[in-house]
Amino acid sequence: MTYVKNASGTGRWPKPSTGENSWLEYWEHQTGKKATHCGATDCHSRNNLVGAHVQKVYGGNELYITPLCNGCNHREGYFWVDSELVRVPSGQ
Repeated sequence: MTYVKNASGTGRWPKPSTGENSWLEYWEHQTGKKATHCGATDCHSRNNLVGAHVQKVYGGNELYITPLCNGCNHREGYFWVDSELVRVPSGQ
């Protein structure tokens, strides 16, 4: 599990520079997994999943993608995720 927060100001990147159509597709391509539920440990919704930009609370300023439901993608504060984090490609 990883303690994260939603990254702010990432709406300027509607999709990755690596050719995928969405950030969720990018996450699936990078991990080889299918996103089936929200990665927030207190949620696990299976609806309206997105590839969310998050930052590790105790890990610097790097941006990562992980699957979250639309609601958790807009939550404030810190929360735990149990889904894999994938670094945002350089050049974003």
